[in-house]
Amino acid sequence: FRIFIFLCLSGALFSCKKDKTDPVAPKYDPAIQTDLVDVAYGDHTRNKYNIYLPANRGAGTPVLFIIHGGAWVAGSKEDIISFVPALRSLLPQYAFVFINYRLFNESESGTRFPAQENDVKACIEHVFNRSGEYVVGKKFALWGMSAGAHLAALYAYKYQGNPYTASAVIDQVGPTDMLSLYDQLPSAELKGLLVQLIGNPATQDSLLYNSSSPLRYVKATSCPTLILHGDADAVVPYQQAELLKNKLQQLNVPYRYRLYPGEGHGLDGVTLDAVNEIVAFLTTHVK
Repeated sequence: FRIFIFLCLSGALFSCKKDKTDPVAPKYDPAIQTDLVDVAYGDHTRNKYNIYLPANRGAGTPVLFIIHGGAWVAGSKEDIISFVPALRSLLPQYAFVFINYRLFNESESGTRFPAQENDVKACIEHVFNRSGEYVVGKKFALWGMSAGAHLAALYAYKYQGNPYTASAVIDQVGPTDMLSLYDQLPSAELKGLLVQLIGNPATQDSLLYNSSSPLRYVKATSCPTLILHGDADAVVPYQQAELLKNKLQQLNVPYRYRLYPGEGHGLDGVTLDAVNEIVAFLTTHVK
């Protein structure tokens, strides 16, 4: 199960049976395991999430929001929902929410940053506005991969108490400081993507780079953080993880940092260890 879950997160595509769509209902039976797919939280076609509710849940049931990667231009919750059975085996007390967000498309207005940030916030609020219907608590963690890790950390640090506060965040190979990321990126293609997504960092757009950087919002009261990265990552340089680790350490924020020697962006060679880290981290910090 642990190997399966992490391989799916690394980008394998699988199918998943859709058990239900989101009906209009005042409350879902908390004794019954319930899966709701493509629940709309906004007007855009990408404003959808899947929620997987455990049986025998109640007001103390925690929620884990999972955010896919894809450089803010690709990817989908459909890429990773097939490991739900394994996830349920590892963390049976949790409800799981898989988020889709608007992908940047230069030909579609309204998809530049901070559209993705706003979508994640809207999705979380949609879920908790319906916590009574879903019969879940409001204690939650966020887990993101790559671009999804950037969005998870940005929400966890930037929107603390506005209106909800994350109990923990998992940053799996994510960017943390967008200005330094631009300088560190190894290819002109990736630099060009950032310019299209956020703007030219040499101009007034540097303000948006700062407001889009999780690192800028870390404070002493920020939530515990797990950082997973490889020192051979050719997509998001591991120095992004180092910056976050140093800031958390400086402010005495609880954190766990695993830098894997020789591992690239997929962390393919450390599957079991990384999943063990994630489960142990959530068990410790989300109670």
